[in-house]
Amino acid sequence: MISNMLRFPLSMFDDDLDNWFFPEARRFNRRPRSAYPPVNIGVTDENVDVYLFIPGMDPAALDVVIEKKLLSISGERQLKKQASEDAQVRTERFDGAFKRVITLPEDVDVDTVEAQYQDGVLHIRLAKPAVSQPRQIKVSAQ
Repeated sequence: MISNMLRFPLSMFDDDLDNWFFPEARRFNRRPRSAYPPVNIGVTDENVDVYLFIPGMDPAALDVVIEKKLLSISGERQLKKQASEDAQVRTERFDGAFKRVITLPEDVDVDTVEAQYQDGVLHIRLAKPAVSQPRQIKVSAQ
């Protein structure tokens, strides 16, 4: 109980001052503000799967580009404005442009890419060429 009472509030200042005076605060699970949209990447023997969590987006407003082993996803999120902004107490959703750039592994075939947007999740599947996939080699006895 006393340890809770003696803890100094780390978010008392703006982020720059927090980082300067309290570098140990980075150990805590604080996400950077620029990490939008959140991304999950999964790698299997056959594919690289990229999931971006972008609820409320129009799929036509998303721009997905692959250039030199870089996957770039950008778009602009437009929120509906409320009739009276005086009634808002707190707004945590933001609108505006965003861009995420992901470095792809070397063994990805950029010619076979599928992108699907469903239920607020953009799923991009990049296939690996058959040459890079592991294969079982049969051992024969002599």
